[in-house]
Amino acid sequence: MRNDGYKLLHVGATVFKVLAWVALVLQVVMGLILLVGGGDPVLIGGLEVPARVVGILNCISAVVYFFMFLLMSAVIRLLLELHARLPQTGSPGR
Repeated sequence: MRNDGYKLLHVGATVFKVLAWVALVLQVVMGLILLVGGGDPVLIGGLEVPARVVGILNCISAVVYFFMFLLMSAVIRLLLELHARLPQTGSPGR
């Protein structure tokens, strides 16, 4: 029962779900590479931060981005579900 007027929202919910998984996988892989391999210190805000610390921060941000994107997808799907369950009336302004 998809309404063509809301097709973009269905696509958006799917895109956010895919982005959640892509962000999680890529950032965790990069974080683990930095954590295990180390490397040169990274200059952040005028301070030299060890690469292993940046790897840990990258893994933490992966979880944050995953949660954020997955939450956006769930909220869009919830709103679409609520809209589908609303009784349809004849007047568009109410």
